[in-house]
Amino acid sequence: MKRSVVVSLGLMAAIALGTVGEAAVALSSSSALAQAAPAQVETAVAKSGDWVGVDHPTSGAAKIVTENGKTYLELNEAFKTDRGPDLFVLLHKQEVPSTYAESDFVNLGRLEKVAGTQRYEIPEGTNLDDLNSAVIWCRRFNVTFGYAPLLS
Repeated sequence: MKRSVVVSLGLMAAIALGTVGEAAVALSSSSALAQAAPAQVETAVAKSGDWVGVDHPTSGAAKIVTENGKTYLELNEAFKTDRGPDLFVLLHKQEVPSTYAESDFVNLGRLEKVAGTQRYEIPEGTNLDDLNSAVIWCRRFNVTFGYAPLLS
């Protein structure tokens, strides 16, 4: 009788473990599916335009996008300009920038690279209606490498 109780307990334990194991596999699978599901990203394009070279060849496209409550200037994969010292990315009031008084533009920072996709956060509270172009500008020599008129 002792032997049958031990075997029965062993079988019940195996069944219970199998059930728990299956439950654990099912839970881990559903967790993995939940983690693999892509997050919803709200993106809206406010303005866009193509780059025009001025003192240096500059090409590609630029667009202002809002994503999850933040606004960015994005340069696309076709963006390309020359190397230069002290290059900055600006949003300018003039469609074709000709002056660089600090009141004429919003400085988004140094140009990260001279070719390819890149993104620059636009400071909160910036009035996009007042800004009509994106600009690659050499601060040291006050030279416009290129600009992209930003149209709605």
